[in-house]
Amino acid sequence: MSTNRSFIVAARDLYSGRSAFERALRLAGAGDRIILVHVKSKSLLPQLGEGEGPAISNAAPSVGVAKTWLDELAQSGAPNSSDLAIETLVLEGKPGTVISDYARQIGASAIVVAAHREGIMRAMMLGSTALRILRFAPCPVVVARESNVSEYQSAVVAVDLDPAAARVITAAQNLLPKAELTLLHIYRLVGEGQMRLSGLTEQDLVPLRQQALADAEREMAQLRAQIPLAKVSLESGFAGSAILELILRQHSNVLVISQHRGSQLEERTLGSVTQFLLYHCPCDLILVP
Repeated sequence: MSTNRSFIVAARDLYSGRSAFERALRLAGAGDRIILVHVKSKSLLPQLGEGEGPAISNAAPSVGVAKTWLDELAQSGAPNSSDLAIETLVLEGKPGTVISDYARQIGASAIVVAAHREGIMRAMMLGSTALRILRFAPCPVVVARESNVSEYQSAVVAVDLDPAAARVITAAQNLLPKAELTLLHIYRLVGEGQMRLSGLTEQDLVPLRQQALADAEREMAQLRAQIPLAKVSLESGFAGSAILELILRQHSNVLVISQHRGSQLEERTLGSVTQFLLYHCPCDLILVP
C-alpha cells in the first residue's frame, strides 16, 4: 500500500462529518494525511465590495465556530489514528467547487463525503454539495453510505471496456489493498431491439450474443492482467440492475465505478447508470473520474 496519501473529508456539519471521517480513518494507513474540510458560503454583501478574494478565512465568528467543532471531530479519531496526520481547515466559497479545487491543489488521493441524512431522503439523494463534488472532483470520491463503518472486505469493481477502466482498476488497487476484488463488466448485444424489430428471431440472436460475449471475454482478459488477483465476472443485461444483483449476491460492501460524467452544461449531471447506483446502491461507492 502506498504511503503519504491525502484524504479530504467534506464536513458539511458535525453529523455528516463524523460519518465521512470514520470512513476516512478506515481507508487511511500509517503516514497518510486526513484533512477535515468545512466550507463556509461567502455572503453576498462582501462579494459585492471586494470580489472573490482568498479562499481561506479565519476572521468571521462563524468560521471560528466551524473550526471548533472540526477540531473536536479531529480529536475524536480512533485510538490507532496516532500514526496519521489529521488536520482541519475552513474554506470559503461554493462548497462543491472549493473542495474540488483544494483536492486538485494538494493532489488528494480521495475525497470522502457522507450520504444524505437518515431516513428516506438518505436513500433518495445525496444533496447538492455532494453532487457538485462528484461532478468536479479531480480524484476518486468515496460516498460513505453504510452506518456500520468497518473495513472493506468485498468490492465490486465495475468497468466498461473503455479508457476509464484502467483508472477504475488503479483506484481500487490504491484505496482497497486488503479487499477481495471482483472485476465486473456488463455486456449486451448492441442494437438488439432494432434487430428484433427488423424481424430477427430469438434463434437468430443466439450466435450474435455469443460473439458479443467472446469479444467481452477477450477485452476483459487484457484488463485482468492489470489486476491478476481479482475474480472476473461477465454479466448481461441492464448495467445498474446487474451490478446491484452481484453486490447483493456477494454481500459486497463497496462498489468502485467510473463517474461517467454528463454534459459540461449541467453541473449535476452524471451518467445515467451512475445516478441510478447513487440512489439505489446499498453499500458505499467509490466514483472515479
